[in-house]
Amino acid sequence: MVSAVRVAVVGAGYWGRKLVYEYLSAECKGNVKLAGVCDSSPSALQFCKEKFSVDDRLLTQSAEDLIADSKISAIHIATPNRTHYDLARMALEAGKDVLVEKPMTLSAHEAYKLVHLAASRERVLHVGHIFRFNSALRRAREILDKGEIGKTYYGRIQWTDSCYFPDRDIVFDLGPHPVDILNQLLHSWPTQVSGFAKAYRNLKNHEEIAYGLAEFDDGVFAHIELSWLHPRKAREVTIVGSDAAMVVDCLRQCIVLHRNGETVEVPVSVNNTIESEISWFVDCVDRRYVGVESGLIGAMTVEVLEAMRKSIWDRPLPTVQPVEHDHTAAMVSILESIGDGSTQTVLANHVSAGNSGIEGYLETMTRLGLVRATTAQEGVRYEITETGLRFLREGEDIQRDTTRGPLMQRQKVPSGNVED
Repeated sequence: MVSAVRVAVVGAGYWGRKLVYEYLSAECKGNVKLAGVCDSSPSALQFCKEKFSVDDRLLTQSAEDLIADSKISAIHIATPNRTHYDLARMALEAGKDVLVEKPMTLSAHEAYKLVHLAASRERVLHVGHIFRFNSALRRAREILDKGEIGKTYYGRIQWTDSCYFPDRDIVFDLGPHPVDILNQLLHSWPTQVSGFAKAYRNLKNHEEIAYGLAEFDDGVFAHIELSWLHPRKAREVTIVGSDAAMVVDCLRQCIVLHRNGETVEVPVSVNNTIESEISWFVDCVDRRYVGVESGLIGAMTVEVLEAMRKSIWDRPLPTVQPVEHDHTAAMVSILESIGDGSTQTVLANHVSAGNSGIEGYLETMTRLGLVRATTAQEGVRYEITETGLRFLREGEDIQRDTTRGPLMQRQKVPSGNVED
């Protein structure tokens, strides 16, 4: 009889507790055994003891003790992101197989070091991109591979929730799954990425919303929305193609195709993604499948996130400076010129020569009834109307009231394009 793979869970927070439950549930299969639970918080360990009846002897606050235990063959890391690299490195160096939750690390350099370390020690290294085991996304990949939506144009991923994390990096916390899903569905990595992020309740470097843009070699474009301020928890993927659009609800594991005004729901066999991932990891450990694919996917995902984060820090959105221009002053200047009969032909010549600034104003003023165009021997002439005279008097009054302030200091007749 093959002995069960003994796995210890390091981290018993929100996600770690789910893992503890799933490992205990999987013990009935006989091929895996929960061999330890570690957390720095005594209350987290107490929760596992009371909620899941975990034996006191399996509970510890020391990750080092679990890693050093020769009876434990694998470590599942579900701790804060900043600790992933050190814990995974220690476990691999101690000869343990490792499943580390996303993000694999906070730098691509460290991620690739783990891949190399695992390969050199012939250890299993799996990264917790759990949506690779989501039945709806697997079915969506089949739909794309078969060309059922035609040529892929662009994708949109909405990854939002309503929660408060004052000290987390939203790009590395919410971003890994969307980036990994794009690779899973499109079979490629983006060649260019950029991002924008903003904090409202937190310090500037702990943003609560982020938008990422990714471009791929084949012309596919993708938009990623990340938010902790959205009122609805959403894990939604939209892929738009030449023949149809596909919307995947990753939480409900359902797919809807939109084609020629019709909507069709695609059948999906819903699965327990945590159970599926644990089963895959245990099977890899049991069979000694030490391929580097999962580790490389994790490292390349971090590389994309790093590029997105760097774009947010290095290239903020450009500032739009409002154009300082007073259209009223410009029109008053033109009316004053028209009022002087000697300049009417000059104005007409400006228009005929293509001075779009004056032309734009005259077209607007004609529509408003301030001037009217007449035909003369020397060309088009403009006459001021009664409405124009009243507008001119009011404009001159405004100019006098400002005591020749900024209104009078502006250019009399602009040469640029004019919009009404």
